[in-house]
Amino acid sequence: MNPFERLLSRVVSFRQECHRDLPGTAREIGALFLDDHVGQRVSQVLQDPFFPFTLFCRYHLWPLGEAGIDVSRTARDLGLLAGMFLKIRADIDRNFDPARVTCVDLRGDALQEVPPDEWCSLCGECCHLTGTVPDPPKSVRYPGYWYRYIAGDGPLLQKFCPFLFELPPQKLFFCAIHEIKPLTCRAYGRSNCDQRHPGMALEGHSAI
Repeated sequence: MNPFERLLSRVVSFRQECHRDLPGTAREIGALFLDDHVGQRVSQVLQDPFFPFTLFCRYHLWPLGEAGIDVSRTARDLGLLAGMFLKIRADIDRNFDPARVTCVDLRGDALQEVPPDEWCSLCGECCHLTGTVPDPPKSVRYPGYWYRYIAGDGPLLQKFCPFLFELPPQKLFFCAIHEIKPLTCRAYGRSNCDQRHPGMALEGHSAI
């Protein structure tokens, strides 16, 4: 395991534990980037309680045989996802209410209580998509680039929806724009979950 990989692994555990040493480790990783601006973005998102770093590690730690991961490719992808995440975050703040646009208060921390859903366990599996139809509710107008991101046409090869955020200590994943998400996403119900991801929904709720 190379030094970059060790630091990334440390960040995973620190984020799950809300460890006090997370900021220092995030800055160490940011300092490894040749482009200072990209490094600062990476350091910032690694400390953000909602950045989907677990999913990044699942899909973007590109293997390089016994030598570990492909550092250059992994670092490039981390920089791209960091930029996408910060852009989305800024536009949620600018255009919508971050306390009401989803089931989590985006102004809060990773330890906040999440209101129970009717059947969704917030596993995030249904949002591991290469893209979907960007059809917002009738009363909603998305920032222009959101349509591309939702369709899977962003700057990063999409393995999961860029609007899927994370609560690391609780091991939960949630749609950052749940209340204004595309109609195609809204049509996905319990019966779809049972068919495509059996056993992931909360028990005791109707499939209708």
